[in-house]
Amino acid sequence: MEGKIKARICFASLICVLAILFTSCDFRLKSKREVEKYLEKQYGQEFTVLSSESVTDDYYNDDVWRVMAYTVSPKDDPETQFFVFNTVEGESFGVPGFRNGLQDTYSLDIFGRAFETRAAETDVEYSFNYFYPVKSSSVYYSRLYVDIEPVSLGNLEMVCTVLSQAYADTFGIVKDIPYGVTVNLTYREPAWPEDQSCLIKIDSLYLSRFDTNTETIEKYILDEAGKYQERLQQTDP
Repeated sequence: MEGKIKARICFASLICVLAILFTSCDFRLKSKREVEKYLEKQYGQEFTVLSSESVTDDYYNDDVWRVMAYTVSPKDDPETQFFVFNTVEGESFGVPGFRNGLQDTYSLDIFGRAFETRAAETDVEYSFNYFYPVKSSSVYYSRLYVDIEPVSLGNLEMVCTVLSQAYADTFGIVKDIPYGVTVNLTYREPAWPEDQSCLIKIDSLYLSRFDTNTETIEKYILDEAGKYQERLQQTDP
């Protein structure tokens, strides 16, 4: 009898927990007005949602339950367009709604344009690569990778100046770290073997720890290259 009572109590407790989880989770996708309000709060200006499309079935992340992709533009600049993704993710025990979040590419796009503008005045060699979270689409992107190579002592100051200026231009507009941007620098010293180079990454984690002036970026790259050189020396026969 006592065992049955305990089992009933456990079952009732489980039902209560699940009820709380379901009632506290927001399964619904954001409305266009909610997306606009989020962006206004994030960037301090008005935006207009131009269109939206459900991309749930083709989204790469298997933990995602529902995804809506919005195409948006600043209200005072309708020619500029970017993307916002509303994702509802399910985690513990397959219960959806533990995260109902918005991710946008506005600051990412601003940094990309700023970098292109600054790099156009120099000999910095680079390429842009994007991550496309929707399998069937090469339109919707959510991350930008700026691949810079070659980087050496000969052009290091110029590369760091371009990066510093691009970050400053971005901060002047969005006042925040351009999440979704990763800068990959392929650095090598002339004395290193020809097949050896050091890949150095600058992303939002770096930006949360260091400032973005030219000297700081340059020091960070040289420090990372120094660590790589020490590893090379340790592996030499």
